[in-house]
Amino acid sequence: MKSITGALLIAAALFAASVGAAPVPASIPAPNYNVSPTSRDGRNDFNFELGSWRTHYRLLRKRLMRSHDWYDCSGTSVIRSFWGGSGNLEDGDLKCPKRYIAGMTLRLYNAQTHQWSLWWGTKELGVSPPQQVGHFDANGVGEFYAHDKWQGKSIICRFQWTKIHANPHFEQAFSVDSGKTWETNWTTDYERVSPTTKGLWNAHGGASDGHDGFDFLLGAWKTHYTRLRHPLANDHEWYRCDGTATVRPFWSGSGNLEVGGLHCPAQYIGAMTLRLYDATKRQWLLYWGTQKIGLAVGPPQVGRFDEHGIGEFFAPGTYDGKPIIVRYRWELRDGHPHFEQAFSPDRGKTWETNWMTDYTRVNRREISGACATSFHSVAFGRIGSTAAPPVSLTAALVIEANVAAGCVQDCRSQHLLATDAGVRGLS
Repeated sequence: MKSITGALLIAAALFAASVGAAPVPASIPAPNYNVSPTSRDGRNDFNFELGSWRTHYRLLRKRLMRSHDWYDCSGTSVIRSFWGGSGNLEDGDLKCPKRYIAGMTLRLYNAQTHQWSLWWGTKELGVSPPQQVGHFDANGVGEFYAHDKWQGKSIICRFQWTKIHANPHFEQAFSVDSGKTWETNWTTDYERVSPTTKGLWNAHGGASDGHDGFDFLLGAWKTHYTRLRHPLANDHEWYRCDGTATVRPFWSGSGNLEVGGLHCPAQYIGAMTLRLYDATKRQWLLYWGTQKIGLAVGPPQVGRFDEHGIGEFFAPGTYDGKPIIVRYRWELRDGHPHFEQAFSPDRGKTWETNWMTDYTRVNRREISGACATSFHSVAFGRIGSTAAPPVSLTAALVIEANVAAGCVQDCRSQHLLATDAGVRGLS
């Protein structure tokens, strides 16, 4: 733990040197609740929520204090699916009596376990761990659980989704007695509206705070990947993959979701990147994941674009059992997006590039069919085994690349401590 903590501090120092001191954002932990198993195919269970909505929220003012004092908030939400329905992103807002909150929920379905994982976040917090895990039953009731803390108390948090008069209805509840009793503290009711209704998702924000840094990446793309077969081994053998990607904005450009796929020598890999901009700290948080593992365990890449349009984003990781720092670099080359990933085993003194991606813009219709079908049934070799430790963002990238090339490395991450912040403290 000391070595990975040291790498975390080093990565934070590297980032702070370029953008000013900033707290390290919360890491993505492994799931912490053992939900009941199911064999039911639930990949389409959130389809009833897709679309544009007006939302009405009721929040309990004081939680776990036998309070009956509720207050109301209103808002709007848009939910869009990807991976043929096995993933969706909800972005929206809450207008409360004394504050305004821009929120999002990322939902990913695991076709092997038949469980959904739900990550909630805001502009201020980024993605707020822990993830809620669960599934819908045959009656259309979805329940999703996580162990958490509330004001120092150990709790179980439950998300529950149902339909009321054919419209989505959401409830959040806490239990302090291992699930024997529950106190509901948050409800949301949805009313469907036209997609042209004004709301957060089609509002225009100012461009001076840096949140337009990834605008060059919005749209549909063909992608060409070049990857080093054996990182940090004085290796010069590269292999190539081709794929597609679609990048959609939300939060008026302060967030975007990239969904793509890689056709590698031995298999197809479906992947996604969630990017969130924190206007207060003027920094981007980048979260990477796959349909197999969900969001990768570990901290997000953190960074910003400079005045020349070059973006650098850092995070700690492990490779072959050794602590490293991972750097993402984004820039335009000849008018096209170009991405590079590099590892440093010596605290940022030297860097080895091991992954490059070049993007060529295409018409969205050219790849929409492939995205809808290929992501629906992707397989990822041996990673994500329940017998193996959870893989970090770094490990996910490297293991999947090596599985595709037929050469699995001994690459596993250690657990990183996550902060106790969360959506549950918003009210």
